[in-house]
Amino acid sequence: MNKTKLAFFLSLLFMFAAFHVYAAGEEERIKTLIAAVKDTPAGTQFIRNGKAYSADEAASHLNLKYSRAKTRVKTAEDFVKYVASGSSVSGEEYLLRYPDGTAVTARAFFTERLRKLEKNHGY
Repeated sequence: MNKTKLAFFLSLLFMFAAFHVYAAGEEERIKTLIAAVKDTPAGTQFIRNGKAYSADEAASHLNLKYSRAKTRVKTAEDFVKYVASGSSVSGEEYLLRYPDGTAVTARAFFTERLRKLEKNHGY
């Protein structure tokens, strides 16, 4: 194998390895975002299509949605935008309602968690 072909092959190998590390990092960020729902104060409700769900039920639902969307969702930002923010069936936004009655959109919740994750871990 001549040097040009070897350099090309090594470049492809490096690019593949770098992509794999990037994809694994994004997967970890998404899993951390899903886990953040479970870390909300006890009694927090996840509102989906007008019905309240527990944090554990919300995390299970988001895991299921993500598993079905993995081929289209490549980044944590994609996850927030296309999976975690609202219903793909009804088009309604998801909400988180805290025990004190305040509510935030899931988009705002996950965007804030992603910002903190990036700040704390240098993503």
